[in-house]
Amino acid sequence: MLVSSPRNSGRRPDRLAGVCVELAVLSPIVFLIILGILEIGRGMMVIHLLNNAAQAGCRAGILEGQSSASIKTVVVNTLTATGVSGETATVQVNEANGDAAAAVTGDEITVIVRVPVRSISWIPIPRLLSGSLQGQYTMRRE
Repeated sequence: MLVSSPRNSGRRPDRLAGVCVELAVLSPIVFLIILGILEIGRGMMVIHLLNNAAQAGCRAGILEGQSSASIKTVVVNTLTATGVSGETATVQVNEANGDAAAAVTGDEITVIVRVPVRSISWIPIPRLLSGSLQGQYTMRRE
């Protein structure tokens, strides 16, 4: 008969090896799940930052006399302040590529910002993730 003492708190000594094996098998799986959750959260955060940068670019672009270059500068400065780099900004006027300086009152200015996943990923394996994240915002020229 096994006597329970405060030291082993009711566990049988032969179960200790089983617990160690279970920990060795399950801990990498749990670690990968947690790492995946962190990466998905990081991706959602970056999409939010891209949408905010596109909105800032649109706010600058709806004012008369603003060119596509000045809108892209606002987008890049907004993202640089948040630590995101490697972005590509595209400015569209009425859903066609063009210079925002030629837009007239009532035209839609759309700013699309893309960033490759590799430049924002926290996973050290670069080939694991591919593609890009995108943020977009549209406003009418005043």
